Amino acid sequence: MPSHATLLAPRARDVEHDCVYGVRALSPVAEIRLLAARELRRSVRSAKGIIIGIITLLGAFITSIIAVRIENSFREAAGAMSNDAFLEAKKAAAERMYGDASFAAYSASVPTSLHIFLNATVWLGPLLIALLGFDVMSSDLQHRSIRFWAIRTRRWSYFTGKTLGLWATVSLITLALNVIAGTVVAVKGYVTIGQLFTWGLRFWLVAVLIAGTWATIAALVSSLFRTPMLSLLTTFVTFFAMWLVSLIGIIIRASDMVQTGVAKDMNWYEYLYPNSYDTMLLSPEAGRVLMALGILLGFILLANAAGAALFQRRDI
Repeated sequence: MPSHATLLAPRARDVEHDCVYGVRALSPVAEIRLLAARELRRSVRSAKGIIIGIITLLGAFITSIIAVRIENSFREAAGAMSNDAFLEAKKAAAERMYGDASFAAYSASVPTSLHIFLNATVWLGPLLIALLGFDVMSSDLQHRSIRFWAIRTRRWSYFTGKTLGLWATVSLITLALNVIAGTVVAVKGYVTIGQLFTWGLRFWLVAVLIAGTWATIAALVSSLFRTPMLSLLTTFVTFFAMWLVSLIGIIIRASDMVQTGVAKDMNWYEYLYPNSYDTMLLSPEAGRVLMALGILLGFILLANAAGAALFQRRDI
């Protein structure tokens, strides 16, 4: 009776065929594209992906209703205020929250319900990614299916393709969430079609970019373990530790603001938390947007390079 390892090992003629005609003949870009597409299809069709997708969409609908109710409360509280007075009130509230006068003036024109939904999407994104991506690499290592791919693709392109597949899955879910939120807000008459396309598209791009950072970290953690459960726990611990460090920075800055009355910039360690960049990405200043974009893309490239390098040396 052949052993488990023998059954998993590719036959000699398959290896020879692949070396001449198969995936090995493809460029790294083609390998990454094929693996990302395969991961996206697998995530969408799997029972786990379908269940998480249904729960997420249901949560998105409920969050949209809550966001609309909050905006409705704001408008009712404004009462007989003129539109200009209402925008000034929103500007003052945003300035107290973010400590940035230019951003407060810019964000006053943003539909409140869409902004609330963006915050919910960004802050709950790590949870969604942890549940979707904890086994993106560890399951292949556990079942040794990685041996099938190791002779057909480059390891670094395999890791990158799996990571991009996870990112694409999250981006697709996020798009569905934003469509639901935008539809609910538009039906209530709080945004025009033009606002829905301009702000809705920008909010989606912000959420997708931040999600890419989390997806890369999740793939990196997943590649360190053969047991998916250990990967899941470690991913949660890692994400929680990053959030805790950011929370400490927020508390320190809030305390300083209470004492001095001056809002300070983020501490250096707060820049290690991807969710801290949502405000910068929405800034009216092109320099701040480009800086946030460069940092997040650098974070993604660095984490992917580290994960690929560790995976390259891993015993499979």
